[in-house]
Amino acid sequence: MRHRVLAVALAAVAALAAAVSMAFADGSRPQRAATAITCKAYRLPVEHRGTEQHVFAELCHRGMVRARTPVQVLLHGGGYDHRYWDWPYRPEKYSYVEYATKRGFATLNLDRLGYGASDHPDGASLDFAAGGRVVHQVVEKLRDGALGPRFETVVLNGHSMGGIVAERAAAYGGVDAVIVSGIPLNADGEPEEGDPDDGGEPGDEDSDDGDEDLYPFTPAVQDPRFAGLPWAKGYFTTLPGSRTQVFHYPGTYESAIARGEESAKDTLSSGELCSLRPCADAAADDQDRRSRVDVPVLHVLGRHDMLFCRTTKDCATDPGAGEVKHLIPNAGHSINLSKGAPQFYRLTLSWLAGHGIA
Repeated sequence: MRHRVLAVALAAVAALAAAVSMAFADGSRPQRAATAITCKAYRLPVEHRGTEQHVFAELCHRGMVRARTPVQVLLHGGGYDHRYWDWPYRPEKYSYVEYATKRGFATLNLDRLGYGASDHPDGASLDFAAGGRVVHQVVEKLRDGALGPRFETVVLNGHSMGGIVAERAAAYGGVDAVIVSGIPLNADGEPEEGDPDDGGEPGDEDSDDGDEDLYPFTPAVQDPRFAGLPWAKGYFTTLPGSRTQVFHYPGTYESAIARGEESAKDTLSSGELCSLRPCADAAADDQDRRSRVDVPVLHVLGRHDMLFCRTTKDCATDPGAGEVKHLIPNAGHSINLSKGAPQFYRLTLSWLAGHGIA
C-alpha cells in the first residue's frame, strides 16, 4: 500500500512538472499548486519616439484580483531582466513576486524596453527620460483596466537603473508610492546618478581612475551571446565573470546565486549607461532630472554596495551612501539576490503599510 501511494505521488509530481514546463498560447502560466499563484504574460504596446514598441509584462496575484488590490510595478536594473524580481533559485527566499503576492499584492513584473523579451529599439534613444515615459504608459494601462481591473493603487518598485526610471515615471503622476533600491540620495534629495568615478567612457578598460575592475560593462557586440543580434550595436553587457565582484560582496551571497548571475545576464542600453558615465553624443536629460516626485519615496541600499560605498566598503560609514537611512545587512548592490533579501522584502511592505498601502 505504501509503495502504491508513493507511485501515485510520483506520478502527480511528474504531471505537475510537465504542466509547469508547457508554454501557454494565451501567455498565461499555470498556477503554482503549492502557493496558488496565478501569472499571465502580456506584450504591452507603448509609444517610443513616434514608433510602436512592445514591453513584456507578467501580472501575478493570488485569488481574485480586484480594483482595490494594490499592484507593484517591478523594474529591474541594468544587465538584468524581469527575473531579478522572480529569481528561479529558492523562490521562497529570493523571489519578491512570491513574497509580495503572498501578502495581498499583485505584481506587474516588466522587462523594461530594451531588455529581455521586450522590443529593442536603438539603444542610444533609451535614456532614463524615455524609460520613464514608457513606464508611465504602463501605469496608465493599469489605471484604465487594460489588464483586467482598473487598479486603484499603483506602486513603482525599481532597482538601480530601474529605480531611476521609477522616479522619472512617477513625476508624470498616476502612482501612489515609489521604492528605489540600489541608488543613494544626494544632498538635494535626488537620485545620485553620477558614477562615483567620472573618468573614461563605456567600454574603455584603460581609464586611469584605478577602478576599472568596478566598471564591468563592455559593448554587447563583443559578447558571443549577443554579438549576432541585430540590435546589439546600441547596447552593453557585463564582462564575463565580473558580476559577483561588482553587484555583490563576499559572504553576502550563495554560490548558486553566482552561477545563476552569469547564465541570466542581460544587456543595458547605451542611452542609460551614457546618462551615468560620460560618453560621446549622450542624450541630454537635465530637465527631466530636475523633476520632483509628489508621493512617498523609499530609498534602500545594501550595506556593502560596491558601486557607491567604495571608500569604507560599508554604507553605514561611507559618504557614497548619501542620505539613505535604510541599509540592508548581508547585501551588496543586488539586494534581491543577497542573503539580506528577506529583510528588504519585509521593509518594503512595512513601509508601504505605514503609508496606508497594504
